[in-house]
Amino acid sequence: MISTATPAKDRYFYGLNTGLAIAYGLANLGAILFVPLLIHLNVAGFGKYWALLVSPAALTSNGFWALQHEAIHNLFAPAPTANRRAGRIMAILFGSSFRILRFAHLTHHRFNRHPLDRPDCFDPTRNSAAAAFCYFFAEILGGLYLIEVLCPLLCWLPRSLVLCLIDRIYAKDDPQLNRLRLLAHQSVGSPRAIAEIRQDAFVVVLLYGAAVWLWGSMWWVLLAFVLCRGFLVSFLDNVYHFRTPVDEPDFAYNLQTPATFRLLILNMNFHRVHHNHMQLPWWHLPAQFAQNNEVFDANYGLAALAQLRGPATIGMLTSGKYTR
Repeated sequence: MISTATPAKDRYFYGLNTGLAIAYGLANLGAILFVPLLIHLNVAGFGKYWALLVSPAALTSNGFWALQHEAIHNLFAPAPTANRRAGRIMAILFGSSFRILRFAHLTHHRFNRHPLDRPDCFDPTRNSAAAAFCYFFAEILGGLYLIEVLCPLLCWLPRSLVLCLIDRIYAKDDPQLNRLRLLAHQSVGSPRAIAEIRQDAFVVVLLYGAAVWLWGSMWWVLLAFVLCRGFLVSFLDNVYHFRTPVDEPDFAYNLQTPATFRLLILNMNFHRVHHNHMQLPWWHLPAQFAQNNEVFDANYGLAALAQLRGPATIGMLTSGKYTR
């Protein structure tokens, strides 16, 4: 419940967050379960044309992710419990677990540009350019979302194996990765965390298993929906950090974009502002942008397309040497 002490503007936007969560939740649940029922029942004689209703849910995937992002930062609602509940429900509809998404994103903020958080660059003394390009494009073309979906399923393994996987993921001899390994043991490797992630994964499997059964011979529509979501989320996830200097972890791009798209992604184009003021909800970012006399670094669409250039060598991405 929103306190009357909360400023009127904030009360309005917290209410808007709730409305958006309901809208996105129903849209995604509809794409997964309700649309195939409309098709089977041949409601209004539209038959297979009902499948077109899946498109809006797929194309607004980045908006749905942006709302989950607010919950991750405890900015979806004024009460932490409401944030957690909403975030967990949205993550399940998204096909993942809130604990996994929250850990990955918050460590991105705390350890931005750590060795596992910079797919856009590589060390030519350790990796070939071909391997780096394959890894980079696999990640931005859907691999990132695939990881977010698979990680909760891996937590069904015995806890000892889960901890071994965490140790292998953060095995490189790097101070940041050593700290990340300890945090991962606490945040996603504790008995309580694993139990919660397993519960979320069970609901996800149940939900999408039912979806596959309901879609039947039109299973490819459901697959197209998930692939579209995976591509959009993965392709735009790192656009704010593509080829930014690795020795400036607090740096991120502010990207100029049309107002309609800016509202869809809840002002995440003000990304440097967000990184420097994580405590601010999305509706306060434009004012902070103006107050800081910030500038836009590039056009959002052009910055997204620039990723097709692929990764750069790490030597190109040190302060004073990197190019966008």
